[in-house]
Amino acid sequence: MRPLFGTVEYFEQKIANCLSNKQLRKNKKERISEIVSELENEIRYDFTCHERIKEECLENLFKVCKKASAIH
Repeated sequence: MRPLFGTVEYFEQKIANCLSNKQLRKNKKERISEIVSELENEIRYDFTCHERIKEECLENLFKVCKKASAIH
């Protein structure tokens, strides 16, 4: 079963997929930062929903970012 959009699990899976799909020319922390930035822009500007849901998605994304940065 796939995780629900916007959950911590969703963003963990999305970042892991992006890291595995692209060759790493930069170090992992830089690549994770780029991925998070892309996802943040999608949520802020492309995702149409209530502002509360956007904030919840961003909060979950940033939780994953902190966790991924601590691991790598």
